[in-house]
Amino acid sequence: MAQKVVTVHRGARDGYHVALALQEAGLLDTLVTDLYWPSGGVASTVENFAPRGVTTQLKARSRAGLPWSSVKCCWFSGLASLALERMRSAPFALRRDATRWCDATLGATAGRLANRNSAALLSYSYYGFDAFSHLGDIPVPRILFQLHPHPVTVRRILSEELRLHPECSSSLAKEWELSLPQADLQRLIEEPLMAGDWIAASSFTRATLIENGIPAGRIHVVPYGTDLDRFRPAAVRRGSNGPVQLLFVGSICQRKGISYLLDAFSQLPEGSAQLTICGRVVDDLALFQHNGPAIQVRPNVSDAELLAAYQAADLFVFPSLAEGFGHVLLEAMACGLPVLSTTRTAAPDIVDEQCDGFVVEPGDTGALYQRLQWCVDNRDALREMRDAARQKAEQFSWHRFRDRLQSTVQGMLSARCLEAEPC
Repeated sequence: MAQKVVTVHRGARDGYHVALALQEAGLLDTLVTDLYWPSGGVASTVENFAPRGVTTQLKARSRAGLPWSSVKCCWFSGLASLALERMRSAPFALRRDATRWCDATLGATAGRLANRNSAALLSYSYYGFDAFSHLGDIPVPRILFQLHPHPVTVRRILSEELRLHPECSSSLAKEWELSLPQADLQRLIEEPLMAGDWIAASSFTRATLIENGIPAGRIHVVPYGTDLDRFRPAAVRRGSNGPVQLLFVGSICQRKGISYLLDAFSQLPEGSAQLTICGRVVDDLALFQHNGPAIQVRPNVSDAELLAAYQAADLFVFPSLAEGFGHVLLEAMACGLPVLSTTRTAAPDIVDEQCDGFVVEPGDTGALYQRLQWCVDNRDALREMRDAARQKAEQFSWHRFRDRLQSTVQGMLSARCLEAEPC
């Protein structure tokens, strides 16, 4: 009988597809999380009487096929997490430290549970240090899903960015790799060293692990998927008249390369393009004070508004400086939208140059401008890239992600079992 696996994360991370993949393969011991909403029974009664907005939030904390009996909730940590999400005006240091406390609580709970059940442990990063610390010395597989690139690499990238763009210090200083106390940062640095196998969603994240001493042969890249039913091309596509419609989706901060995008956009001929920026505002809006009506900033769009924005655009631009993957890339491509991104995202893994998108070096304003100008000058070719973008996205369904995760974890469990003979 295959060894079972305890996994841990906060919130509806990756739509619960890691836990669901383990459940489908008969491998899941328990998902340890903060809050999870059961389906059916009393839960359905609550949903019938709760306001629509509340019901939507509750349902977002569940996943069909992942039963309540396979989940352990840390309720106090979960309620604290919800409170943190609504305390935007609270001091940053308070929210940061409280978030790390919640993460540590979940990790410790998962480690103790895996120890008690003699189960393998698959921890997302940020929970790994406490999870592996509380696992003890029992000889079970220890797997780390490295959510973001290695913190040492990201700290180096962001420190250089802070030197180059001090005007963006308000957002860069809040990035965890720069803002965490040294002791807490050290825990994030140590947690990869505590695992025996590693999973990353992109080749870039894998490269940062190798750069920081993790053996390449035990790091497996399993690209994420996307919801191909929700994210889809518009029934009637817009023509090629008028300005090229550019779209950015994500936190509006320098880590996402926002100033480079604005600089490149400003070099385009007046009236040739329009830029829509959707996402939670982090940087000071002074970055946009010299931009005219060709740039529209739309913070906190709804799900329906986001889909409409994808479907109305001609090119998706995501010039991030350091990204573990970038779910928005696949969301855009699923909507038939070619993408322009950087080598420090999943773009090198999912984009074929000038077929369904473009890949440039991060922080290269000139390269961004050249690709944007090409799109302005080649409207027909850009339009023909739409079908290729959708076809590429169809290779990255969530079902495929779960299949690949299952085979990856099964291979890890088998290999560790053989190493620990007798099995």
